[in-house]
Amino acid sequence: MKSKILQLAIAVGVLFNLAGCSEEKVPEPTAENCAKGTYEKNLSSLSKEANRNEFIDGCRSFNAAQEMTEWKFEKSPEGKY
Repeated sequence: MKSKILQLAIAVGVLFNLAGCSEEKVPEPTAENCAKGTYEKNLSSLSKEANRNEFIDGCRSFNAAQEMTEWKFEKSPEGKY
């Protein structure tokens, strides 16, 4: 009886490991991955629609954050102080 339980536990463990290996990983939204050429390449490499949507949303958020943090120093106008 113990050997059957052990065999079942090993089989379940192997199945979980194989299922984890086949999972498609979504690229992290970085400046390099969200650049025009790389963005299209990464997007086309994703086969699941949910993963594509996750990558698109991640790049949109990344680009919005980049635009918010970019600023240009403008000297204040000279005043009569």
